[in-house]
Amino acid sequence: MTGVLSAQQRRAVETAANDLAPEFQAALDHLAQAAAYAHDAGVDPWEFAVEIERLTALDLTWNDLRWLVAQGYVEHACEVTRPSDDSRRFVSPRNLAFRRRTCFVLADCAPPRERPEHGGPGILRFPSPTRGRAQGTVPRWDGKLRALCFDDQVVKRFRVPSLTQERVLTAFQEEGWPEWIADPLPPEPGQDAKRRLNDTIKRLNDNQQVQLIRFRGDGTGQGVLWEAVASQPIAVDDCPPLQLRRAA
Repeated sequence: MTGVLSAQQRRAVETAANDLAPEFQAALDHLAQAAAYAHDAGVDPWEFAVEIERLTALDLTWNDLRWLVAQGYVEHACEVTRPSDDSRRFVSPRNLAFRRRTCFVLADCAPPRERPEHGGPGILRFPSPTRGRAQGTVPRWDGKLRALCFDDQVVKRFRVPSLTQERVLTAFQEEGWPEWIADPLPPEPGQDAKRRLNDTIKRLNDNQQVQLIRFRGDGTGQGVLWEAVASQPIAVDDCPPLQLRRAA
């Protein structure tokens, strides 16, 4: 099996055998086997990416997996479900936020590649918008007060409940405001999921007290992105304090 791995991958697995706890060794062995399968099948290694639940079943926590990513042992991406595709497709995050559809491969399985939206298997990498996040600023959503804030200003406050908009904002908040999240809206019989998500994104951008944030679709109908937009600050309510939910 190790004969089909790159030198970097072999070193990672060998280091795990010598230095890491058994559960880490088991995870890297599992990923090495997946890489070998991909090599034998002659396909993109991401076609054999391992789902997060497979690795947590080996007694790894999500923070264990984040450590493996940060140390350069593995790469992660979120799988996008598109029934019409013949291959698996993924969106590459720019942070350590995981979701239930996060998958992993050994680092250096394949170099990161730019692929068009309708390309083959591998990673979709979205351009990084110009926004305040470069200085560490991200939005904040307070579900109790139903207020969305950014740069200490209230961007939008919901006077009446809006289940779909609030579900999207809650998902962003729980994930720490990554650039992209998968559609968090549960399926509804008789409703087109892509149209409902697009309508929700449009309503998120409407009726903002201050135009500081713009939401947009990811081009697949299955994900949402956010970015900051330039706006002249105006006097508004102070942003309410927010208690962040502890990461899994």
